[in-house]
Amino acid sequence: MNTPAIEISDLWFAYDGVRVLEQVNLTLPAGDFLAVLGPNGGGKSTLLKLLLGLARPGGGSLRVLGQSPGDAGGRIGYLPQFTQVSASFPITVLGAVSLGLVRPGLDWFKGRAERRREREAALQALERVGLADHAGRRLSDLSGGQRQRAFIARAIVSGPELLLLDEPTASVDGRSRQELMALLAKLNRDMTIVMVSHDMSTVDGCVKSIACVNRSLHHHPDSRLTPEIFAEALGVDQVAGCPVELLAHGPVPHRVVFDHDNPDCCGGRHASNDDRGQTS
Repeated sequence: MNTPAIEISDLWFAYDGVRVLEQVNLTLPAGDFLAVLGPNGGGKSTLLKLLLGLARPGGGSLRVLGQSPGDAGGRIGYLPQFTQVSASFPITVLGAVSLGLVRPGLDWFKGRAERRREREAALQALERVGLADHAGRRLSDLSGGQRQRAFIARAIVSGPELLLLDEPTASVDGRSRQELMALLAKLNRDMTIVMVSHDMSTVDGCVKSIACVNRSLHHHPDSRLTPEIFAEALGVDQVAGCPVELLAHGPVPHRVVFDHDNPDCCGGRHASNDDRGQTS
């Protein structure tokens, strides 16, 4: 547990000669729960690809669980951003989770005992995410939130030390999002978690630290949202005012919430008697 989960030093990466990440530095201790926030195109998903070994940095150094990216094998679990399932695909929930144990080119040589162990591991993973009773159902018949939990089970079936998640709450409703975050908080007891998200509402007490990625990376060893973090996550320069004001009246499109001092905000607790009845 003394070895950091992730060590990055002076890393940069470019697509077709254009740098999308540069001067990235991060030391993430084992057991952390890191939320990676930032604007679209800022390099969040690229950072995950580098951690997985699916892309190589142009320069700098990168270690994952003390090893070079791509060498950690089953020690890393991964949930990609896009996990759509065709209604005509007949795979069961148990079958989908078992795919997390498939080793290319070696699956034909598995004996009966090994297949039995893998089935038990898949069932245990489903138990951890609260889907043990759905093992025999078709994956396509599950709700959006249930499917996402099934994909998380697939990501953890090998018992990883590090779990990488790319927008895990993007395709689920508010209630399912809360359930997923509560599940991730439980999983964090046994593994380090790095979660990429565009949704700052996911930073709701489960996350332990925040990294704002917009070409460079700024690590905040705390989960409290500050004006600076809001500005970095949105890719804007404005840092004045409290986060509520920035959300309501800053550069965020669709200003759909009341002014912080409006009587209709928080029951009017923040408005003085003279201000009551006024609107922003």
